[in-house]
Amino acid sequence: MKFNTIYLRLLFFFGILFVCIPVTAYSNEAVGWYMKGINLTNAGNYTDAIQVYDKALTLEPNYFEAWNGKADVLNRAHLYDQALEASNHSLEINPTYVNGWIYRGQILYNIGYKYEDQIHDINMANMIYEEQLQAFEKAIEIDPNNAEAWFNKGYALAGMKRYDEAISAFNKVATLDPLYPNLQANLQIAEKLRDASIPFYMKYAPVILVVMIFGIGAIIWLKFKRKSH
Repeated sequence: MKFNTIYLRLLFFFGILFVCIPVTAYSNEAVGWYMKGINLTNAGNYTDAIQVYDKALTLEPNYFEAWNGKADVLNRAHLYDQALEASNHSLEINPTYVNGWIYRGQILYNIGYKYEDQIHDINMANMIYEEQLQAFEKAIEIDPNNAEAWFNKGYALAGMKRYDEAISAFNKVATLDPLYPNLQANLQIAEKLRDASIPFYMKYAPVILVVMIFGIGAIIWLKFKRKSH
């Protein structure tokens, strides 16, 4: 009886484990095409990279990393709508894929910039920028110690002129990865933009207040002195 109880518990445990862990084993051929897609993307051969990712996805339609790789290369090729569609596929298959959320945020940044800089639709651009920020925050929710997600969040916030929040995000990156590429440069830019955005009267408010106090005090003293004479 005791043996059966232990056996049943082990069976239940591994059954739960089997259900919870997604199946991520892909065929060697699909993985080969995926790796080739990464190499072609890094080499700047975007047309061939897209075709290679499609070959991997033909073999393994649920290969979410390949969908994400395709989203990345389409984004680099400025095919933003198609990139977002590929990103959607990746995250539908695996909603907890951190890199998928980071890449989605980067795609949305480019779409938002297009609306701001080319179409001149600021309202739409701001809506997309908010969605971009949410993508990076989702990545952080899944992996709170992901320096890349925090860096992208800081970059997004700086672009939205939320400089104090951007500086806070960059400082978080510094605690996670002090040598993160371009971290200090972006932090300094955010600090300069923050300082430049502060109105003159607020930036020098303490000095102005002291001058006013001394000025008022001097006027009162002069009036009192005149009355005493």
